[in-house]
Parts: sequence; C-alpha cells; structure tokens
Amino acid sequence: MTFIDRFFDRTFTGLQKAMDLSWRRSQAITSNIANAETPQYRAVDLNFAGELSRAFGDQRETVSRTNARHIDTTASSAAHLASDLSGATKPDGNNVDIDIQMGRLAFNAGAFSGATDAYRKKLGLLKMAIRESGR
Repeated sequence: MTFIDRFFDRTFTGLQKAMDLSWRRSQAITSNIANAETPQYRAVDLNFAGELSRAFGDQRETVSRTNARHIDTTASSAAHLASDLSGATKPDGNNVDIDIQMGRLAFNAGAFSGATDAYRKKLGLLKMAIRESGR
C-alpha cells in the first residue's frame, strides 16, 4: 500500500467517524431539548473526544468486565452517553438548560459541517489526481 493510499484511507475513515459521532452527539442533544420539560429527566452528552479515540481503536484505556452486572463497554453500537451536569437542577428534578443545549447543538452542527467540507475537499483532491494522471 502506497503512502497516498494510506493517507486517503485514514483521512476518509477519520472524517467518516467524526461525522458519525457528531450525528450521534446531535441525537443526544436533541433528546435533551425534547425532554426539557420532563420531570426527573437528566441531560446527557456524548464524550466526543473519548468516542473518537475509541473509534480509532485507542487501547490506552482497557476496562475489563469482572461482573455480569457491569456495563459492557465493548459494545461498539452503543454510544457512551455521560450525564451532563451543566444546567441547574429545577424543582422537578430536570437539569436541561435550553440555552446551553441550543449552543451545543449549534457548535456540533458547525463541527459536522467542517468535517463534511474537509471530506468534500479530499474527494476533490482525489478526483483531480485521477484526472491529471491520465494526461
């Protein structure tokens, strides 16, 4: 495998995973917004950096499941959502702050847009390389 093959393969894979995780984080944030008035609902968020590291197979953190009642952290399909304690807890037990969640949603949309733009540019480079190789 040449350097170019590895470069494009890693770049495309990384951008795809970043877009996937951004989409999953958007789902968590929109769930928080939808449950802003639900009593006892606790906001959740996806740890983007941790999930991206896990998606690339970072083996620095190895957790073993020593009891059947422990959470299975090896399941790749389940997003590891963490409690989001950024909002103040209201008397009904809900801690969703709409302003914080809307800000996170906008930031996340920008991150997704940036990843898609980079993906599009990489495809353009690949297209140009193919076109120029025929000359």
